[in-house]
Amino acid sequence: MKHTIKRYTILTLFFTMILILSTACSSTEKNVSSDNSELQTITLDGTFVIDVDNPKETVGDADYVFLANVDEVISTEQKHQETMETEHGTKVVSTPYTNFNVTVLKNIKGNLKTDTPIPLQKAGGISADNSSLVLYEDDSLPEVGKSYVFLAYAQDDGSLLVSGPNSNISVSSIDKFAKSKNVNYVAETSDVISEYELAYKNQQETSRDRSISDYEIKN
Repeated sequence: MKHTIKRYTILTLFFTMILILSTACSSTEKNVSSDNSELQTITLDGTFVIDVDNPKETVGDADYVFLANVDEVISTEQKHQETMETEHGTKVVSTPYTNFNVTVLKNIKGNLKTDTPIPLQKAGGISADNSSLVLYEDDSLPEVGKSYVFLAYAQDDGSLLVSGPNSNISVSSIDKFAKSKNVNYVAETSDVISEYELAYKNQQETSRDRSISDYEIKN
């Protein structure tokens, strides 16, 4: 089974969002923002097939684990649209996905391109009516200009999806202009990177169908 938002059992999504979301479109540029601090956060509860607080399990389940700088936010897509009947009439609710361009600085698991920005999609983002930030519990939306360890899943179309708690972990003191030796120095001194490199060595790989990203370097 491919890792998508459908792998989770959503417990409160439609019942919570029905009160705040207006009719959703398939893709919107208007709700892209780098500052979401003033938005109300809507939390999605989910049941996960792995322990999302155990790096050995999250790394083992992911297809790619890498350090990357967030270059820009491209757009927000509204997916999984459902029409719901309420006392105020029919509403269409959806789940936002945010599209980014990132530059991979260091591969931990897998071998993605590091010489050019690549697209990355994150489950979560700004709602269709721009009123709220929708995320899973204990999750966060990456910020432009910052670097993270990402745990990503290759989709059937070759794209990369990041989804759920602990799927992007902030790493300080590094940027996309860092030279390779500086990235390696940070990796040696970063508790976050060291933790995920160790987790990869001791990963608990799950048994599921897997795909290959279009951005993997072919040997």
